Amino acid sequence: MSNEVSGSDDAALGRRLNSELPRYTAPAHLRVSIVQATDRPARRPAWLVPLIAAAATAMALVLFMLPYLPRIEPTDPIQQVVRAVVNEHSRVLMWDARQPKIIPGDLPWLSQETGIDLRRAFVGDDRLTLVSAEPVYLTRQRGLAVHYRDVDGHLVTYIMLPAERTFTMNERDRVAIAGRWRPMLKRDAGFVTWVWKDHANRQCGAPVMVHR
Repeated sequence: MSNEVSGSDDAALGRRLNSELPRYTAPAHLRVSIVQATDRPARRPAWLVPLIAAAATAMALVLFMLPYLPRIEPTDPIQQVVRAVVNEHSRVLMWDARQPKIIPGDLPWLSQETGIDLRRAFVGDDRLTLVSAEPVYLTRQRGLAVHYRDVDGHLVTYIMLPAERTFTMNERDRVAIAGRWRPMLKRDAGFVTWVWKDHANRQCGAPVMVHR
């Protein structure tokens, strides 16, 4: 019973204080200070979310299309040959040779079509198996491509092109092999190429092997 009386007295006292006590308007600077001190979350502009979504979509498209964009053509004659040889090797990997021929049986026809007088050819051993040979047209020149398959299933392409006067071997890129040969070692698009120049026949050889 005492609790109920005490509760009603408190309510009556509250109403009396609310009605009788004077009220004062807070200064304007105090209100500004209170508002500024309140931790309000920053409002994001309405255009921010669509902009981020559009940028993410554009970035995804660029990453998807990047491998298919044309690459800048190098000005170095050697790098131009390497790039052309790697592209031809990649084409054969995907779609096989255009006019596959067998050597040495088709050497006369290949020599006539390519302009390269190949008197003899490597027909394979216990590590490389001859797949085919075909004429090619790279860097505005006729050439001869011979394709082999190694014991691990990798395709090895050997391409011969007429060597121009501007084709000079870079001593910095040359490596010694068996103390007799010093070809250039070049890399392009994940492939390794060995490049050398046959001074007797003025021909450039550029075999391509998969880089592992």
